[in-house]
Parts: sequence; C-alpha cells; structure tokens
Amino acid sequence: MLTYPINPNGARTCGSPDAGLAKTPVGDQTNLPLSALVRAVCKAADAGPEVLHQVMLKLSLMVEAAAPTYGLSIWVLKSGESPRVKWAEGLSEEEIDNGEKLVVTTLAAKSAAKEINSGDVAICLILAAPGFNQEGAALYARCIRPLTDQQARDLRALVDVAQLARDHASTRARQVLSGRAKAQSDVACSTLPSMVFTSRVMSDVARAVERIKDSESSVLITGESGTGKELIARAIHRLSRRSDGEFVPFNCSAAPADLIESLLFGHRKGSFTGALSENEGLIRAAENGTLFLDEVGDLPLQLQPKLLRFLQEAEVHTLGDQTPRKVNVRVIAATHKNLEVLIRQSAFRQDLYYRIATLQIAVPPLRERPEDTAALISHFLSHYARRNDRAIAGITWDAIRALEAYAWPGNVRELAAEIERLVLYAEENSFITIEQISPRILPEDSPLRANTDLAGGNLDTLLEDYERRVITKALKEHDCNVARASAALGLGSRQTLYKKLKRLAIDIGEFLQEDTEPGLQFRADRQ
Repeated sequence: MLTYPINPNGARTCGSPDAGLAKTPVGDQTNLPLSALVRAVCKAADAGPEVLHQVMLKLSLMVEAAAPTYGLSIWVLKSGESPRVKWAEGLSEEEIDNGEKLVVTTLAAKSAAKEINSGDVAICLILAAPGFNQEGAALYARCIRPLTDQQARDLRALVDVAQLARDHASTRARQVLSGRAKAQSDVACSTLPSMVFTSRVMSDVARAVERIKDSESSVLITGESGTGKELIARAIHRLSRRSDGEFVPFNCSAAPADLIESLLFGHRKGSFTGALSENEGLIRAAENGTLFLDEVGDLPLQLQPKLLRFLQEAEVHTLGDQTPRKVNVRVIAATHKNLEVLIRQSAFRQDLYYRIATLQIAVPPLRERPEDTAALISHFLSHYARRNDRAIAGITWDAIRALEAYAWPGNVRELAAEIERLVLYAEENSFITIEQISPRILPEDSPLRANTDLAGGNLDTLLEDYERRVITKALKEHDCNVARASAALGLGSRQTLYKKLKRLAIDIGEFLQEDTEPGLQFRADRQ
C-alpha cells in the first residue's frame, strides 16, 4: 500500500510514496537506479510472491516517476489461471477488466512488457512469469497524458529490468524442478481487491472471503452503511471461479415494489400492460456469474416467496412463461438492517433468511478498526489528488490525528467525502492542516471548533445546525422511516418532519446509497 513519508516539519508528503525515488529525474538515464532494481528483482524471484509484490510496488514508483499515472494495479499470476488483482488504485472496474486482458495478452506473447511507444496511455510490465510452484507478478498503469518520446524511452529502460527479472526467475524455476527444495510463502489471503485496510479484524474478513469464495452457497454480508459491503461482494466474485461471469448488482430499495419482480425475473412481451419488449431479467443476466442483492432487508414481503424458490430450486419463472427455467447463479446479499429483528416484526421471512444466510460475513464499522483510518487517509489523498489533477504537498500530523480521533458514523464513505473536500479546497502545493478539517469532525473541546461554532454569532444558523444534526441522527436510528423518526422526535406528524427536511435541505436518499464509491478501489485494491 502506498503511504506518505514524513518530512522534518511533521507532515506526510503526497504524490510519490518514495520521496527519494520521486526526486530522481528519470529522464536522465544515468540517474536511474538500475543496479539496485536488478538486485531487488532477482532477490524477489528467489524469495516468493510476497517479496515479488513488494518489488512491484517499488517498480511502480519508477513508473510513476517516469510517466505520471492516475491509476496503478498489481496482478498476481498463476499457471493455468486468470490474472488476479492484488493491489489497485484509481482504476474503474472497466479499466481493471481492460488491464486483465492486456496482462493476459502480454504474458501470452512471452514478453516483459507491452511494446511501449510515444502516445500510449496504458503501461503493462510482467515482472515474473508464473512457473512451477511459483507465482508471477505484473503491473498495469493508466497514464494521465499520452507518453512523450522521452517517457517512452525511460519506460523501455524499466522494461529491460523486468526482462532480467523474468530470466532470473526462469533460472530459479529450473533449479527447483531439478530437486532443490523451495520454501513457499504463506499466501493466505489477507488482502481484498478494491479495499484498503491494515487492521486485524479486516484481515479476518479477508480470510473468511478466501475460505468461501468458491462455494456455491449464498452469502449474506452485514454491516453499517458505508462500510464497503458491495466491495466485499465484488471481491468474492473476482476471487471466485465465477470471475469470468458477470457481476450483476441490484438495490432492492431502489425500485418500486411492482417493478422489482419484472426487473429480477424478467417478462415476456405482452405479459402485462406496458410490456412492449421481452426482458430476460437480472437473474438470467447473471448466468454463470454472481447476482448481488443490495439492501435485501428492503425486499417487499410479497416477493420473498418467489426469491426463496429461486434460491432453493435454482430456477426462475419469467412473467408470461408457462414453465420455469433452470439458472446457474450465485447469490450474494447485503443489508445494514438486523434481519432477525425484521423476522420478529413479520417484515422478513424466516425461511428466506436461513436460505440467504448460509454463509455470513460481518463488516465492522470504521470506529471499530481505527488502525485503518491512516491507511485510508493515505489512499484517498493520493486517489483524489490524481483524480482531480491537484498538486497537494501532504497532510500534517495534527490533521491526521484529528481525523483518526473521529468516530466516522458514515464510515469509509464519510471519510472519503471529507478527504475529497480537503483536496479540492487545499491550496496548490500546500499541506492540508487541521484548520481546514470540517468543524463537526474536530474534538468537542477543540478551540478551532469553538471558534467556528461561534463565528459571526448568528443564533439562527447555530439552531439550524443543531436541528439538522438531531434530525439526521433520528433518521439513521430509525432506518430512514419518516413516521417512526417523527414520532421519536415528538413532532406529531410526518408532514411536520417533511417540512423540516425541506427547509434544512436534508436528503434522505443520501442515507440509502450503498458502497459504490470509486475512490474505494483497492490498493493493497478504491478498505
């Protein structure tokens, strides 16, 4: 994972993770540390996949120094298997898919890299090809701008280093085949594609994903909003045998109840008023892949028996069809609600719960894994600086400590939004300081917070801010149910609360959005 080195003034440096390498002018070939890289990659070829991964990170620094990129990824290669993302930053799902295809093509050509020319916008380097009892590794990057002639020459020098590494790895593999015992690294999965984390609890989640990734049983992912449940689901799909199939997400709270059946199970043309064309449905669209049912706790009760039959019999009955048809789909569901409580309230079927909760993964909130906060700050600073083409010098330790001390009720999504705001409002080439952090995040006893709260002495503004916080808290506690929230607040009617929501510009939809923030892409994946 890329981190920010500390400067003597107590701040982390943003941009290149290695300040020393960042200062090396790659354009001057005499300053490229080729001898050090050669020694590092040869040692990596001897030591195993984990050391290969570390060396690839160092090589990615050289790529970044030679040609600034907005997205980087590291790939693990195994013989007879598709490449697997181990670390990614700043890349969309489509760009990651394109990277996988380019890695496969480059590996099949038995080359150390895709031929690099001026005008290219993508870079692919193979550090080590997979061999007997040995993983390989590859790097894929997307450039901010097309390569110049000089940048292309610099990168071709790095390609030569990668080729030396591959040749050395091949030699070591032949020695293994001749009988030299080689210790294998413990490659128990402690990383997840598209997620950034360093905590033990998230490592336990990663190990649980590794154990269940190839199971055909349904999986239920639970956790608060903003913790990354959809990212966990995508990681399970990408690591599983179904990774070549489609990952089809569906938010059960994002469509009217009378349309959900048609969206999921499909319909024939003319099967009901308005059915002007045939629709195969999302379940059939996920054939040989994964169907992700987000916020399954909001699924209408009248549709739950049909979903249960689909899960039990592996068949769907399309509206307008006479007979059901078999499907091969794995289901992953997620919810921020307590389904056992919903069962007691007769809002969720118990038999459906037992079917979708065959395997369960609980994603802990950010406040229960504070050690991940610094890693996420590092990731989001880099991601949003690249995404918005902003030159940020770094962030001070005081600001980092203030961010780490906050409970983050909105979890990773809230942290991502705050870092993006800090990046956008920061001065070019300056450090982000504690004075720039949102007042609500600062400790209650912070003088900065007190000064901000009392700024201008506007009593109406202070009252509105307090009212907004109280209403927001009530909505979260009652799962955004306006009737229950208005009763808890003692407002008497929903209409009164609706008027306050409009006056205070509170959007309930913000609480219902799930974890699809690109900035969570894994660099270890966008915890």
